[in-house]
Amino acid sequence: MSHSVPDRRLDDDRAARLARICADIAQVGDLLGPAPAQALARLRDRQRSDQGVDAVFAEVTELMRVGGLVGGDPIVRGHRYLPLAGIHGRRPEVVQVCPGDLCDRVEIPRPDADPPRCAVWDCPLTTFRMDP
Repeated sequence: MSHSVPDRRLDDDRAARLARICADIAQVGDLLGPAPAQALARLRDRQRSDQGVDAVFAEVTELMRVGGLVGGDPIVRGHRYLPLAGIHGRRPEVVQVCPGDLCDRVEIPRPDADPPRCAVWDCPLTTFRMDP
């Protein structure tokens, strides 16, 4: 699938919310059908306002709530950066990240599994090599 990087990145709070929503949809999306993915696909629009982004989040959260999968969408305020969990005391050299640079989702590759999927772009997360 072809995609382009948005003209602007989401602010920290929205990027963190999207990362959580995307990870949730990746785990339970097959239980909800195509509606959440269709709603999240609207985030590909480069001109979407913050209010438009919030409306998509609310719609997806409601779809998940109706499906019995979440109780609500907690809003996180402020920076929530945590050290990336290492492997045997070392930071991983390769991680998987949002293919559209839209959110803060970071996954550590698992050799025995397919790469996690991005719910917005409908493709596997992109491999990113971290500076050692």
